[in-house]
Amino acid sequence: MSNESKAPQIKRYVIQVNPGRPRLGIDLTLCPKSVLPDARNQKTEFTARIYAFKDGRWVYPGEKRKITFSFKKVSKESGVCMNYPIKKRDNVTPASAIESNTNPDLFFPEDDDKMRDFDFDDDETDADANKKCPTEILVANDNPAHSHHYKKATTKKAVTEAKVLVRCEDYGAFGILKAEADDCEILKPRERDAVCSQELGDNDVKFPRDDNGNDIADGAPQDKKTDGTTAPADEDEDDTPHSTDHKGDGLTNYEEYRGFIVKEGGAKRHKRTNINNKDVFIYDVDDLKTGTFSASGLTINFIHGPGFYNGNSSHDNDSPPTPSDRQLINCNRTSHSGGEQHGLRLVDKDLSGDGCIGYNYGGNVPILPKTSNYVAVDQTQLATMVAGRLAKTIAHELGHAVHVVHHGESNDCPDCNYSQAGSLTSGNVSCVMRYGPNYDSKWCHKHGGACHTHNVPNPEAVATQFCDSSAGTGCNVAGAPCNFTNNATVGDCKGQIKVKDW
Repeated sequence: MSNESKAPQIKRYVIQVNPGRPRLGIDLTLCPKSVLPDARNQKTEFTARIYAFKDGRWVYPGEKRKITFSFKKVSKESGVCMNYPIKKRDNVTPASAIESNTNPDLFFPEDDDKMRDFDFDDDETDADANKKCPTEILVANDNPAHSHHYKKATTKKAVTEAKVLVRCEDYGAFGILKAEADDCEILKPRERDAVCSQELGDNDVKFPRDDNGNDIADGAPQDKKTDGTTAPADEDEDDTPHSTDHKGDGLTNYEEYRGFIVKEGGAKRHKRTNINNKDVFIYDVDDLKTGTFSASGLTINFIHGPGFYNGNSSHDNDSPPTPSDRQLINCNRTSHSGGEQHGLRLVDKDLSGDGCIGYNYGGNVPILPKTSNYVAVDQTQLATMVAGRLAKTIAHELGHAVHVVHHGESNDCPDCNYSQAGSLTSGNVSCVMRYGPNYDSKWCHKHGGACHTHNVPNPEAVATQFCDSSAGTGCNVAGAPCNFTNNATVGDCKGQIKVKDW
């Protein structure tokens, strides 16, 4: 008999938790692909179900449990869109005005009848935020008053299915919703009306649908570039109208997606702008319209007043807007912003004492929206001039506000006192940035020591375009003597356009 001791035998046991009880699982429905955030009391329904694992499959229903919905993440953007409500400032808005806030943009609305079977907690609002939110965004009471921003809701009773409402209060809201219940394994989310996915995973559901993770809804045009690739939230690459080195309009893809309150047909409208087209925003104080400025190729957006770009500048001169946070079209910057972008102010003003019919109060050229305090035209003087002159002058002065300079500067010939070649009247005669009509009856150039003059038609057609080259046209095309062409010193006004402030 061997004296060698035997190795101890290890006994293994399988311990069953809750013996006899089936495995339970819980899932959550995905956000519909068509949903885009809307600050006006938008409510989106999500459904959670509890399943039992039987015969190798998850089947509904499982055992009843209390289901808890909560936000794993939620945005807290300032205001409800990029330009509303403005940040309250002394002498800009009355004391009673709603201040831009940073409340959670998504929450569970306890005051909705469909939520009566839920208990709420985690009433989270930043300590420095005002819970009071605007009750009028586009029309009165389109965002009904409420006093809480609940981020967690639990069914009062044990159930196998629960439908929860998520209320949105920002046009750029984004967050992650999840559902949990005791003893339940987590199943991957499913589409509405679809069967259980049968796969374990997390049931984190993004609002809105955002599979590429750029905080822009997959269903929004701003989510993709023209080549179909994901549009980065922080990018600003607008290129219409095209310029070799002036891409962008000062607004990132996310900011253009979050959008602005604009004026259309006299009414307020929320607008998500095109990430491929350069936008300019104008407060048309005296309803002058913008004349032929649309020929610039810029997308023109009107706003209702100073309450939609953080207040007018507080002075009336050539200096840039003051304080620096005035006339900001993206004053509610929180996420995915590149920098401050300013809007323009257009006014009717008596300029007779200044010896001009239009002026851009923006200091030294070239001017950008951030350095343009305001654009003025004298409608009374212009009313006595040839038809179309008002429209041309408005476009000319607004052109200055987006970085465009004259075709050339004044340089009158000392011999004949007419504009010399390459100066104010040079270049394309149809361009609004050229001086005309009939600013000068002739233009001249020196050749062989002599001053040669060229006639300008009278009456001369009023310009309506922004030129795309320095080439002279019309009366500025080569002609006797010497077959000289009056090309612009600068020209290519479309190519000069720049609206990006940063």
